[in-house]
Formats: sequence, C-alpha cells, structure tokens
Amino acid sequence: MTGNAPHWLLETGCGGTITLRVCAHRQGERLEILAELAGECAQIAFEPHVSGWLSIAAMYCGQEVFRAWLDRPFEEYELWPEGATIPGGRTIDSPGRIGKRRNWINLTAAAWPQLARFANAAGIVAAIEAEAPMVERPDGP
Repeated sequence: MTGNAPHWLLETGCGGTITLRVCAHRQGERLEILAELAGECAQIAFEPHVSGWLSIAAMYCGQEVFRAWLDRPFEEYELWPEGATIPGGRTIDSPGRIGKRRNWINLTAAAWPQLARFANAAGIVAAIEAEAPMVERPDGP
C-alpha cells in the first residue's frame, strides 16, 4: 500500500476492488491493515523479523491463511512462502513480487494454494493500485 492508496483492483480470478484500511501502526514494529473484497475481510499484519526479512501474515475468521516473507534484493520486492528454499544468488524468480513503486503485486497460487480462487489460468494472482479519480480542470485560469 503506497501512501494513501486504499483501493486496489484484483485483475485475476473473481476480480473486484480490494479496500485497504490501516487498523494499527507502530513505526518499525508492526502494521496491521484490514483488506476487504466483496464483503469478505482479512486482517494482514506486517512485522520486521530479526533475519532482516519482513513477515506478512493474513488472518481470516481467526485463522492464519497466508504467510509470506518479503525481501528487497533488487528494485522489486520478493515474496517467498513459509519454509521456502531460496537459492543462493537468486537463480530463480520468487513466487511473489511487488513492484518498486509498490503499486502492483503478483503471487503464484503454486506457492500459496489458498489463493487459487483468485488466480488466472496461469495460476497468477495479480492486483494493481486503483488510479486516483480524475479531477476536472477548468478550461481557463
């Protein structure tokens, strides 16, 4: 979520608008957001880990349904599932990526099977930040 970007578009699976709302934020310690899609809500928590990675966990109906580890080795951010073996030198693409401007995200359902209902035929879940509404400008000063 960049700056104040509360609306994202799910481009795959069922589609729709994902609304994000910050619930709690302790700078450098924990960020909790509420994500809503078609009336269903999940709470997502971001916490730095002593390893230098960022832990991301999503809870739905009181159960953890998603966990990923975020790193930024290059311009884009990489997401890896819990327990993944990450090859030295990053010789393969990560199963999840976030753009350097943090305005798009792609995840593979192969790495996170619980996301399969949101994936396209290639098994990819993709969401982009919804563009801000256009503001009409007057013709003259």
